[in-house]
Amino acid sequence: MDLSNNDLWAAALAVASVAVVVIAVLFGLIIATLQRIDRHAARTYTAAKQVAQNTVALWTLEQTNRDLVAIRDAARGIQRAGIGAGVVGSVSAAAEKVQDWLGRAEHDEDKSS
Repeated sequence: MDLSNNDLWAAALAVASVAVVVIAVLFGLIIATLQRIDRHAARTYTAAKQVAQNTVALWTLEQTNRDLVAIRDAARGIQRAGIGAGVVGSVSAAAEKVQDWLGRAEHDEDKSS
């Protein structure tokens, strides 16, 4: 079986053409996969941003709860000292009501009093 130069060139071109088609198909699959990943990443970013926006108030509620506990404790200290019992009682009641609304995150460390 004796192949001429034209036959060798035709065989080489056929093999190269098949290789180019296979590589093009693989690149197409890679591009489609990357686009799908990009779409999912964009949706994930949007969802994460919404979660952050929805939970930002929790940080302020925790600080507010700590402040209210401090106010309540100060009001009870004043009440124990017998100064301004009417004002202290209303401030303490308001602080406890707000703390109840916040779910009493810091459970009554003052129950012993």
